[in-house]
Amino acid sequence: MSQQEKILPLSEFSLIDFVELVNEIFRDYVVPINWNVLTFKMDARENSLSFSDSFVFLKSDRPVGFVLVGIRGRRARIDAMGVVENERGKGLAERILRHAMHHLKLKNVETILLEVAASDARAVKFYDKNGFRRVRDLYTMVLNTPSNVVSERINVSFIESESKAIYSMALGIEINQGRKPNWQREPISLLLADGRYHYVRIHYGGQDGYLVWGRNEDGSTFIVDCAGTSQDWSELLKLVVEYIVEQTHTNIISVVAVPEDDKLYQALRNVGFETVLVQHEMIRQL
Repeated sequence: MSQQEKILPLSEFSLIDFVELVNEIFRDYVVPINWNVLTFKMDARENSLSFSDSFVFLKSDRPVGFVLVGIRGRRARIDAMGVVENERGKGLAERILRHAMHHLKLKNVETILLEVAASDARAVKFYDKNGFRRVRDLYTMVLNTPSNVVSERINVSFIESESKAIYSMALGIEINQGRKPNWQREPISLLLADGRYHYVRIHYGGQDGYLVWGRNEDGSTFIVDCAGTSQDWSELLKLVVEYIVEQTHTNIISVVAVPEDDKLYQALRNVGFETVLVQHEMIRQL
């Protein structure tokens, strides 16, 4: 690290300035970020981000890079990491990553995971060079004209619920069905997002399930998570699509970063959702 370079924990840096830095860095990225302080705080809570374990790098007192880290027990996740355009290609990204890994190892973290766009060959190569290995792919999918989806009209009831109840259901399904959700879909994420989304319990054809969903300012809608006690979730998802359309009259429903080995992914494909982005989930042992 040069004498001009300084590292600050995010807890000691202005959140307003930090949000501006992130938005600037990710403006031209495959997955752009457009936070304000409020949405950043909500994302931070939902994804267990630790401000004392995340860092901003400064050069001559100007912020030039950052790393955002979430911690759950002995696992950590790099939520985002980036460098301003005029500092790229100078080794700063590697110094940021090495600093984060060294810091996390001192905190007895054993595993670090992250997601990277499969189309970003340079980033994939960078993380591979630094010891991260691809575990599985995550798919962001979209359903246009969801009003065309028709279920078998089995007996179904949708009951508005709360995060604690959905957390318990999600935990039960994870245990009983051996589900391996990604970080954003883990039961604790659904609990920590309390107040941000709609939580719905579903009873369908003698089975139970849940839906966590939301609506964007442009009228489009998104599914955060959906799962059930049945072996095949396709019919459950059709019922969910019909429900969201009835509630909102939306023309588009999206779902972000669904693991390829998750039942939800197969159900989305069966219902007609199309892939718009593929990410690699990568892991490194410390």
